[in-house]
Amino acid sequence: MIQAAKYGLRNLFNLSGRDNRQQFWLFVIFLLIMRWVLATVVTAPLMASTVGTAMHNVGVNADSDTAATAVQANITSALPQLMIIGFAISLITVAMLFAALVRRLHDSNLSGWFVLLPGVPYLLNLVATPSQVAHTMAIMQRGPNAKMILHETNWWVAALAWLALVLLVGLTLRQSTRGANRYGPQPKDSRG
Repeated sequence: MIQAAKYGLRNLFNLSGRDNRQQFWLFVIFLLIMRWVLATVVTAPLMASTVGTAMHNVGVNADSDTAATAVQANITSALPQLMIIGFAISLITVAMLFAALVRRLHDSNLSGWFVLLPGVPYLLNLVATPSQVAHTMAIMQRGPNAKMILHETNWWVAALAWLALVLLVGLTLRQSTRGANRYGPQPKDSRG
């Protein structure tokens, strides 16, 4: 995976040539790990603060509604900053994946323009996220009994993300073209 990560990072802006499935998916795994580490580092202070708020409420023998309200207020106050950071991490990840995806499409003899199939729903999901976070914050401020409303209203944003993922997986698991194609020679050590 280290070789795939180095190759992917060296070719961040290279839209020509081909990447086989193994190369592409190892780079995707590297990006997912990197994204997870960044998200964990960014959310750790919020989690510590939330646990501290909960423990404080337990220590003062607060009733469960008071404790839940305090924890929700803690999370709600941090959501705008987390949303901006999460949005930035998502855009950086997508930008880093873009060239590798184009090369993977080339390997199965598809135009790089097919990147729009998973790209458009994913970008629509990202664009919709700020309004959905604002909506989520408004619902959370209603108190702990608003959970059902939240689940009923955010389904379409999740559906866009799942659609993008299904399209991405479907396109990138296609069989490699054996031998040379219009985008170049078959990648070395290609296992299809």
